[in-house]
Amino acid sequence: MTERRLPTASITGTALLLAMGVALPLVFHAFPLGGRIFLPMHLPTFVAGLVLGPLSGLIVGAGSPLVSAMITGRPPVFYMVPMVFELATYGVVAGLLRPRFESMIARRRPTGATVGVGSTRPEHGPPARSTAGVVSALIVAMAAGRAVWLLTVVWLAPFIGIEARTVALALGALGAGWIGAAIQVALVPTVVRAIERLRIT
Repeated sequence: MTERRLPTASITGTALLLAMGVALPLVFHAFPLGGRIFLPMHLPTFVAGLVLGPLSGLIVGAGSPLVSAMITGRPPVFYMVPMVFELATYGVVAGLLRPRFESMIARRRPTGATVGVGSTRPEHGPPARSTAGVVSALIVAMAAGRAVWLLTVVWLAPFIGIEARTVALALGALGAGWIGAAIQVALVPTVVRAIERLRIT
């Protein structure tokens, strides 16, 4: 039985993105509502899942709020626990769905158009690398993560004596986060493709 291990480059990338997941919120929280609007901890998680796969996405997603809480005391426990589940979902779902969406897109292309001149398909990657596959996986992961976050908040509230209005506050937080979600849809695919160009040069 073979043991699955992350390649050295993936381990290094995962560690770097985890560090960014802790450092970026410190910068954005220096501005009023900067963290709630721009959701800086989400960015490294999505990149980890989309570029390095679901295991790296899980590590960066679950580890960022945990490490940040231990080092900086933020986010507080009530927000940290749902964020662990939310970000872990982002990383895992994005990592699992990207190759599947890209395979579907490749099968729908005309014969001979799957890999053409200028293709960025990695040696051991999926049949084709497409921005559409990245965006599709990103959007589905966003929806799944937000659903998990809300369910976790609703589940957690009674155990720590939070009032029922917490659910309304949670929905309000999700509403504020859609600005960050729009920024992520515009920014993350560009970052992913830039990283992959560097990896194949």
